[in-house]
Amino acid sequence: MQIKPLSQTTLSSAIQLANLVFPHQKLLEKASFAFRLSLMSGWLPKPLLSLRSIDEARYWVALNEDEEAIGVTGLYKYIKDEDDSLWLGWTCVAPTARGKGIGGKLVDFAIAQSISEDKKFLRLYTSNDPNESAAQHLYERRGLRVVGEKELQGSPFKRIYRELSLVTSA
Repeated sequence: MQIKPLSQTTLSSAIQLANLVFPHQKLLEKASFAFRLSLMSGWLPKPLLSLRSIDEARYWVALNEDEEAIGVTGLYKYIKDEDDSLWLGWTCVAPTARGKGIGGKLVDFAIAQSISEDKKFLRLYTSNDPNESAAQHLYERRGLRVVGEKELQGSPFKRIYRELSLVTSA
């Protein structure tokens, strides 16, 4: 398995994977929207990302030996946030590739990337949907603690906010 930046070559398989793992996506929150914008250059991506209050977004894919996406992760920054944090986004593993440590490697990659950029916090939101229970255990093992919950309108599930402090005490 290799982790590489999302590219035009891996875009289609990354979108298919995210759509499979996250079947309930709102219009401006679709993986296809986020992934495509992250690959665009010029002036257009910034105002389109700002529709979701996002300043920047980058994604990576875990590829198998056939160069197919078997995992995805990303980092993005909200406009309202200070420059001290990044958010983990679209992290998922293909159902056929689960149980092999790929999710852990993707989260570890994102943590290392955040530390290399001198961020103080890595944050994410997830839900208490039973389909995401394995992810909850992974986040717990990596030190991402629950810092809040919010009811999701029109859903029986709650949104769970998690945070990892990246500052080491000297």
